[in-house]
Formats: sequence, structure tokens, C-alpha cells
Amino acid sequence: MVGAETAMSRLDDLPHDQRATLSLLLRQRKSYAEVAGLLSIDQRAVHDRAHAALAVLAPREARELSAADREEIGDYLLSQQASVAARLRTRTHLESAEPARAWARAVAGELAPLAVAPLPDIPGPLATSSAPQDTSEERPPASPSHGQRVGGPARVSMPSSRIGGALLLAAILAGVIVAVILITGSGGSSPGRSASRAARGTTSTNASSTSTATKPVENKRITLTPTDPNSKAIGVAEVLSEGNKYAFFLAAEHLPPSKGFFYAVWLYNSPNSHEAVSKGPNVGANGRLQGGALLPADAGKYHKMLLTRETSTQPAQPGPVVLSGPFGLH
Repeated sequence: MVGAETAMSRLDDLPHDQRATLSLLLRQRKSYAEVAGLLSIDQRAVHDRAHAALAVLAPREARELSAADREEIGDYLLSQQASVAARLRTRTHLESAEPARAWARAVAGELAPLAVAPLPDIPGPLATSSAPQDTSEERPPASPSHGQRVGGPARVSMPSSRIGGALLLAAILAGVIVAVILITGSGGSSPGRSASRAARGTTSTNASSTSTATKPVENKRITLTPTDPNSKAIGVAEVLSEGNKYAFFLAAEHLPPSKGFFYAVWLYNSPNSHEAVSKGPNVGANGRLQGGALLPADAGKYHKMLLTRETSTQPAQPGPVVLSGPFGLH
């Protein structure tokens, strides 16, 4: 861990314009566009000053990364990514790439004296497990792919552990705080593209397009409960909006590691009315999943959110349901 004295020394060595830019971004929590307005310069110039400073703060680690990786991680650390989905994509990259994590940690240590709030979390590496896979949720009794009502006739209550629920809510809150605005442009999709979206997962956007719009509004919190009464899995999803765009951020715990399958999020009404919205990141031995994406333009017509197990890269129907909850935009 870099000491405060070293961090201050390196920050003090930066050119005045670069240090001033970082200070506005971190101490005053401004966006690139807002800083550009304050300094009467182009937004791209603000971006370039900030990223030039980040490369200087941790030059040895920076040399191990491509320019594109440094730009993405730098925007993440400065809370300048334009969507929850972009933030989650970066977190997934950090989990899977040690050089990226090393640079992110080094830069975060140098930036700490300027930050008035905690910098975005740098996740650890993806955990792997050779232990036998728990199949208790492999075929829940109520899977929509068999035309049955998700959850069955009886509701499955949340586990009694309040600690687990608190951890989930903290993860949701962290995702909401870091989000600046939802991805601009088309957020809709046609049913024919549902399966391909599940296979692709979330998308990213260039942070230089970030606008000065207000931060996302938290519209609804959804409790996701297991379809298998013997399962300890729990989940919480937050529906966010900015203007007429909607996205979700989901956190779950006590899931079996995703070995030989992946988790996917669906919106669901019936066996003939459903849409895949996101492929989840890999789940390791810790059993935790965090992810999110834009919601389709027609999301309001669906009444359930499902977390399923999928083995097909182009699923036409939801696979075995692991978690389910009532969905709504408001």
C-alpha cells in the first residue's frame, strides 16, 4: 500500500493543470463536462489531462497495459463512466487481469489524498474452486421453461441472516453511487435479439460522451428469492432510471460457482412472453455475483425478474431458475 507521504509527493510533482483537473474531479466530484465548463476548455482536453496524470502516478504498472485498458480503468477510478453497465464491465476486467488490478491499485493509492469519498472498489481476482459443484438448484421445481409458474404456489421466504442482506444492499448502494448517467442512445431491443443479448452480456461506452445530466434515480428495489426451498441463495436488484432510460444492478450471494454454465437475467411473464437482458459475470467459490445492464424499452410490460442457469450461448427459453422476484419499473 502506498503511504500518504509518497502519494502527496507524486501528486505535487504533477504539472499544475493536471493536478487541478484531478482535484476538481475527485474533491469536487465533477464530471469531465463540468470541469470543461469551469476551465473554459474542451471536454476532451480535460479527459486527456486527467489520464496523462494517471499514467505518471504509476508509470511502471502503466507500461504493462494497453492505452485502451488504461483509459477504461482511469475513467472507472475517476467515476467518469457513463453507465452502470460500463462500470460492471470494468470490474469484470479487473477481476480477470492481474496487470490491470496492479495499475488500478497503484493509481488509487496515489489518488487517495485528493478523494473526498472512497474511490471505486478494486475487486480481487476471480476465485476458482475444484470442489464438487452444488447442484441443489440445478432443476428447481418451478422453471418457466417447462411452462410452470416461477416460485410455485408457495412463497419462499428470505433467509434469516440479516448480515447477508446488509452486504447485498451495500453492494447495490455502491453501484448506484458510482453511476453517473445511463448509456445514451437506444436502450431498446426486439424480442428476436433477446437470446443474443444474454450471450453477450453488458456493453460499455466511451466516457468522453458523458453528459451533465442528473444522476440515476433509484426506482425500485427487488428482493430475489430461491425457487428451491433448500437453497441459501439470496439476491437484491435495484432498478435505476435517467430520463426514459432504465437499467438494473443485481447482487446475489450463496450461488453455486458457475462451472460449465453461466448465470443470466431474464424479464418474464409466461413461457411465451420473456426476454433475456444480461449474461452475468462468472461466479467463483465465494458464491457472489454482481452485475447489471440497460433494460429494454419494453421492460415495463414484464412482471418478474429471473436469475437462471444457462448452458446454451443462445437460449430461446429461460433455463433452470435460481432466483425470482416481482419486477416493476416503479
